[in-house]
Amino acid sequence: MTTALETRIRAVLDEKSLLRHPFYREWSAGTLPRERLQEYARQYYHFEAAFPRFLSALHTRAESPSIRQLLLENLWDEEHGPRNHVALWLEFAAAVGANKASVVTSKPNAETAGLVNAFMEICQTGPLGEALATLFAYEGQVPAIAWEKIKGLSEHYQMSPDKFEFFSVHLVSDVAHAGAEMQAIAELTIEEDAVVAAASKSCDLLWRFLDGCSAPAASRN
Repeated sequence: MTTALETRIRAVLDEKSLLRHPFYREWSAGTLPRERLQEYARQYYHFEAAFPRFLSALHTRAESPSIRQLLLENLWDEEHGPRNHVALWLEFAAAVGANKASVVTSKPNAETAGLVNAFMEICQTGPLGEALATLFAYEGQVPAIAWEKIKGLSEHYQMSPDKFEFFSVHLVSDVAHAGAEMQAIAELTIEEDAVVAAASKSCDLLWRFLDGCSAPAASRN
């Protein structure tokens, strides 16, 4: 059953959908230059590599065993085994021409650093409901975004499924992750306006991250 709070949060995600950003529109249309895909691969790596730490921070702070279990399942999906999410991301990066060394040694730009730092701060010190809403604003959009990315890569960039397994995995897994986050939010006693505001801020940070990926790296120097 969808709660009034979930309806409000999803309305924010609809209003600020990342699929409306020019970067993803170009990706879907096949007009995004490969060098910008490469820079995106480098910048997104920093967020993906930090994501398990966001979950760990929340897991440590959560008093509810059921919420800890939901977070632990998400964390397991992120980090377990040699086919973990960072490893899959590096495979995608290599497929678009960004080799592993160039990705892992890259420097986050201002927008990427702002995104990672803001997520880390709220997960470490912010109210738990607001932190969960911050993650939900990201993971709640991922399945739809992953589908559009897969279509674009297949139709316009002639990429085979083995090259974008990262997105195929998230097409399924983040449906469960987002549902678990909303379940955890519902379990908490929270200030609903603050939770909705946290989701909105998260969307703004993600938009700015894409702004930072929209220009070729050379033009930022």
